[in-house]
Amino acid sequence: MKHLFYISILFLYASCNNKEKEKPLTYEDYQLHAANMIAQPKYSGDSMLYKLTGAEAALERFYIDTKKIIFSCQYNKLDEVLNKLAIHKDSVTVNRPLEEKLAPTASVTFEMVTRNLKIDITKFILTQYQGAVYRITLPQIVDFVTMKSNLRGGAFAITPDKEVMISHGVAVSKKGEPSLTDLVRQLTQLNQPTEVKAQQLLSFVANQIEYNEEEAVSGTETIKRPDEILFTRNSDCSGKTILYASLLQQINCKWCILYYDRHVCIGVAGNFKPMNTASVELKGVTYYIAETTAPNAVIGENVWGDKMIPSAVKFYQIPEDGPEVMDYISGEPLAFIKRTATEE
Repeated sequence: MKHLFYISILFLYASCNNKEKEKPLTYEDYQLHAANMIAQPKYSGDSMLYKLTGAEAALERFYIDTKKIIFSCQYNKLDEVLNKLAIHKDSVTVNRPLEEKLAPTASVTFEMVTRNLKIDITKFILTQYQGAVYRITLPQIVDFVTMKSNLRGGAFAITPDKEVMISHGVAVSKKGEPSLTDLVRQLTQLNQPTEVKAQQLLSFVANQIEYNEEEAVSGTETIKRPDEILFTRNSDCSGKTILYASLLQQINCKWCILYYDRHVCIGVAGNFKPMNTASVELKGVTYYIAETTAPNAVIGENVWGDKMIPSAVKFYQIPEDGPEVMDYISGEPLAFIKRTATEE
């Protein structure tokens, strides 16, 4: 599965003992996390370096083993960039070209170690949307990275056909996550019914998060965290489902994850009366299907035809009941694989 190693690292990180969890992160820890984010534009967006530091520069290389970073910028902006990027400018090695006269707009590279990277951990990193701004600090991002802000649980389940599937529920945010709570407040109104809020959040995910065709047709599974989806403004059905569920968490809405053949979406409980009712009953509760990949999607509207009928559901999760992935036919939980670092 795609990014299996990437996902496993997160879960291994989160499986540290309680003493390690309680140990506060140092400034150097945050510097390393920041460098790692900048080095992964597919998940953090091409503008993450600028959002973190305000420097008009580009990352060329990040060597995680030696903790060395190589940047580039325009020659005429070098001093300005170094003032924003480096704690100690005299510790930066600038690789100047051999030519004595260098054009002002020519590119130069410079390198330093991550502990020299100047990061403001109180700064809000902003991603603009229509009618809302996603705001998050570096410590809040690290809480996502280390799974502190997620539901967690088993990551890899075994289906009755002996195939490995990834649990999407463990990547969903917990209730009260600050950056998502703030975003929900911008997208909804305090006194609105839960059903109205749920629809507004679905409209946001369906219309403002672009469907990533490359992820969808790759033949493997890509799992993004809620913050990564919001940074990049795109994902396939997996990411859109994780983000929508994470937003629903902030309004105390009852929901479930529905797994179909090569597709996943959300079921939302509530008083919905759509024109074409698409729903499934689980443990005595009716969940109306919310299709996050359909533009202008309406909760409970059938956009799939026969593919959205209850018998098409293969597995489901009701996270408030626990992290288990349930077989829809038998009602039995799937077994999770226990992985270790040596197995990856």
